[in-house]
Amino acid sequence: MSIYAVAGGRSLSASFAPLVSNVCASLVASGSSLSVGCASGCDAFVLSSALSGSFPVSSVRCFSAFSQSGRGVFPGISAFEVVSSFAGAGGSVTWASSDFLRLPPAARLASRTRLVVGAASAGCVVFFASSNSRGSLLACSVALSRGMPVIAFECGLSDGDGLPSLGAGSWVASPLFNGAFAWAPSAGLLF
Repeated sequence: MSIYAVAGGRSLSASFAPLVSNVCASLVASGSSLSVGCASGCDAFVLSSALSGSFPVSSVRCFSAFSQSGRGVFPGISAFEVVSSFAGAGGSVTWASSDFLRLPPAARLASRTRLVVGAASAGCVVFFASSNSRGSLLACSVALSRGMPVIAFECGLSDGDGLPSLGAGSWVASPLFNGAFAWAPSAGLLF
């Protein structure tokens, strides 16, 4: 089964929740499953969509940067209640271990992003709310380093800069989704 990592901004406006839900539902309907993080914004939209029945809870694997009891939750960043509800509905959650919780916050979030993308086999779908989102850019970088495609949606980019460059290459219209872009690395480059 193909697995897509889904990433996006914690500040992603709720007005983009239907887009996130529809894209994820389309991927699941095509036979894929999803890996996602545990933050507010995009991650919470994916988990909430599964909880509301847009696609089966069993089609999503969540990677948490906090423990099942809430230890390590980042106030205003973590979607603890949604992740807990997702787990309570039978969803697969990889909770943070006590060793993982000893990492500094930035390292823990980066490690969680690497786990989300590391679980993917088919590509990474990113919903950019800002062209300088460190987590979204890291997800793209990890996917590209693994030779996986990156599909991106411009979601009201708050900084007005458009999609960020991911290195040598360019964004082109995605063949998978209307209004999405796919990163096309320059020919001959190895990542």
